[in-house]
Amino acid sequence: MIKKDDFAGTLTMIRLNLRRDKFIIPFFIIFMALLVAFVAASFINLYSDETLRIAFYLQMKNNPTVVSLLGSVLDPSIGGLTAWRVGFPASLFMGLISVFLMVRHTRSEERKGRLELINSTKVGRHAVLSAALIITFGVNLIIAVAMGLALMTQGLNAYSSLVLGMSLAVFGCLFASLTGLAVQLTESSGDARYIMTGILVGFFIVRVLGWDDGDYAWVSWFSPYGWVHHIGPFAGNEIWIFGIFLALTVLLTLLAYWLSSLRDLGSGIITQRPGPARALKSLHNPLALAWRLQRGMLLFWIIIFVLMGVMLGFTAQTITNMVNSNPQFINLVLLLGGKAGLIDSYFSMMLALLGEVFAFYAILATLKLQSQESNKLSEMVLTNSVSRSHWAISNLIFAILAPALVLIVFALSIGLSYGLITGDLNDVTIRILGAALMYLPAIWLFTGISMVLFGLKPRIASLSWVALAVIIVIDLLGEFFDINQWILNISPFTQVPQLLAGDTIEAPLILILVIAALLIIIGILGYQRRDIMG
Repeated sequence: MIKKDDFAGTLTMIRLNLRRDKFIIPFFIIFMALLVAFVAASFINLYSDETLRIAFYLQMKNNPTVVSLLGSVLDPSIGGLTAWRVGFPASLFMGLISVFLMVRHTRSEERKGRLELINSTKVGRHAVLSAALIITFGVNLIIAVAMGLALMTQGLNAYSSLVLGMSLAVFGCLFASLTGLAVQLTESSGDARYIMTGILVGFFIVRVLGWDDGDYAWVSWFSPYGWVHHIGPFAGNEIWIFGIFLALTVLLTLLAYWLSSLRDLGSGIITQRPGPARALKSLHNPLALAWRLQRGMLLFWIIIFVLMGVMLGFTAQTITNMVNSNPQFINLVLLLGGKAGLIDSYFSMMLALLGEVFAFYAILATLKLQSQESNKLSEMVLTNSVSRSHWAISNLIFAILAPALVLIVFALSIGLSYGLITGDLNDVTIRILGAALMYLPAIWLFTGISMVLFGLKPRIASLSWVALAVIIVIDLLGEFFDINQWILNISPFTQVPQLLAGDTIEAPLILILVIAALLIIIGILGYQRRDIMG
């Protein structure tokens, strides 16, 4: 039974967490506000003429590839185009922000043992969860207001601007409550992140399966991404859908509190099985230990992207059928893939959109070194006969090869699923695989960035996420908008040749590979010379 004393010290925990996040939270707020403001400003700059805007609206509305990913454009106004363009990526960012804040202030603190010290004072058992939820809910609401104000500065309708901001905020709040539930079930922060990443990806797959104007459009109502789209900011403002978010958020929050009252500090509802008393002979080297630490994340990502690849392969066949019955779609090929055919353009677009996701994995795998060091696991390994360089290289092998493996499995899943239903198995699979491999230098660049930050200054290793966020914004805004080429060239993904569209491998891609290798080497050398952080 939950008692009033269980919430004692909540305000103190809120103040403590806000003090810890005094730089992170403002960054999130400013980043999201600038994102929507820049998208709106770009539409205003490029499509202020109504004739051009209507033409763009009709192109996007009748483009099955774009509609399957971003949803149908519901209104040709500047606000409608802005809501359509930022709907999915901004929802994803809000979900990731909520997951990050919730895990950071609950399971991560518990795993590191700091909560045991805090809970030994006058702090109730639910104070930590309450503080994390209040802060995360508050950050989402502040971001909503900031985005609304940013859109108003562009001359957009105030009410619809706030509806857009709130539609993204309630998405974030829903994932905050889901994360609150996940951290009660698991014993490690990594497991909680895996679960929530899987849920984010799973809901995206459901959203794509239920793409607008498709045979199964009703499926989108089973995904929060679909709910955000159906709210229709600047195009109906169906605010009753907020009730769905609110009801589920309240239900999941109450369930999280109930599970929190059932478990012991440091444990999860799903307990981890004890390991053997003695290690196997195969674990008597650092590479085997690194594999043991990395294998769970690798298996999880492989499963997720096999499912996504198979789904996207079958979606490509649906688009083929639509083209056969609607030849006018062929006129849109130039927008997507240049010299490529429609299906090749579709596959190129999938790889381009998901390239940053594989970079996300590369950062996660590299920063395993940081988590092992902060948890004092590296200290135990390095007190034996294992050198720092040997330990770092053992982990980096997986930070380099694991993203490549996931990318290859993803490409093969797309090619095989599409090839099996078209009878063109070998050719299409090889071409998609070749196009996918071109993304590896750009992905490995983030392995290098993460390693050099960790090796030289581990306290700022998290800036690798900031670097990825900047690249995502550049790629996101450069997809449809006329941005200066020198800005686009900052992104390594801009230099990736689209082999399916007839591009060839050029010097910039090789240069990215060389830079990635140099950053990794510098990071290893820095790791050998600095102190180990406890």
